[in-house]
Amino acid sequence: MKRVLFMFLLMPFLAISYAQEPAIVENAEQHRAVVDSLTMEEKEVAFHLVEEAALSAIDSIMDEGRYMQALDMLDYLQEDWKKLTNRAPSLRMYLKKANIQMYLEEWTELIATTEECLDVHKDDILEVEGVAALMYSMQGNGHRNLEKYRDAIRSYENAAYYYTKRGDLGGQGDMFCNMAYCYSHLNKYTMASSFYEKGLDKYLKYFDTTRFVLLRDDFYVKDPYKQTVLGVFAAHLFCMAVYEQDYGSRSASKDYLLMSAHCGDENARSEYRRIYGH
Repeated sequence: MKRVLFMFLLMPFLAISYAQEPAIVENAEQHRAVVDSLTMEEKEVAFHLVEEAALSAIDSIMDEGRYMQALDMLDYLQEDWKKLTNRAPSLRMYLKKANIQMYLEEWTELIATTEECLDVHKDDILEVEGVAALMYSMQGNGHRNLEKYRDAIRSYENAAYYYTKRGDLGGQGDMFCNMAYCYSHLNKYTMASSFYEKGLDKYLKYFDTTRFVLLRDDFYVKDPYKQTVLGVFAAHLFCMAVYEQDYGSRSASKDYLLMSAHCGDENARSEYRRIYGH
C-alpha cells in the first residue's frame, strides 16, 4: 500500500522521464492528501524518491545537450516541489540550476539563483561548508563576468572563508587568484600582486610541490579531481603571466607562462614557443 502511495506521489515528476515534458501538479489537492496521509518518516522517503527521479530525468536531458530544456524543467520542478511538499527546493536543485546557468553563461540569472539559495537555506547551508563555498564562488563568477568586480570580490571572500574552514587549499588558491584578477581590473595592482602570490602559495601547498619543480618539467597528477584543479591552476598561472607582462616584470611573466605550460595549458605552451622560440 505504501509503495502505491509513493508511486502516486512520484507520478507528476516521472512524467519528465517518460513524456520528456515539464511536470505540472494539476490536482494539487489530491496529491497533498496523499502527502498528508504519510508519516514523517514516510514523507522523507517519498520526497527523496521524488527528488531522485526528477533530477535523474534532468541529468538525462543534459546528457543530450538540451541545457535550456533542462533549465525550464528545473523551474517547473521547483514550482511543483513547493506545491507538493510545502518545502523550499533542496540544495541539490539549486546547485543543478546554478551549474546549468554557469554553462549557459546566464550571469544575471546565476546571481539571482545563488542569492535565493543562500537566503532560503540560510539556516542550514552554512553548516554545509562545501556547498556554501561553491555557491559564493559561482556568485562571484557571475559578478566578475558582468564586470562588477567589487561585488565579485565580496563573493569570493565569502567563498574563501568557507574553503578555509574546510581546509581546502585548492579552493582557497582559486578564490585568491580570482580576487587578484578582480583587483587588477580595479587598477589596484598592489592588492592584485599580493593575492596572486597568496593564491600561488595555496596551490603549491595543495599539490605539495614548488616553483622550481613546475619550472623544470611537465607536472602530472593521477587523481581525476586533482587533474581538474590542476587545469584551473594552469589557467590562473596564464593570467598571472599576462598580469606580470602588463604590470610587473618580464622575467616573472616568463616563469608563470612556463609553469602554466608545464601544468598542461596548451595556450600557454603555444604562447611560450611563440615568444621564446622553444
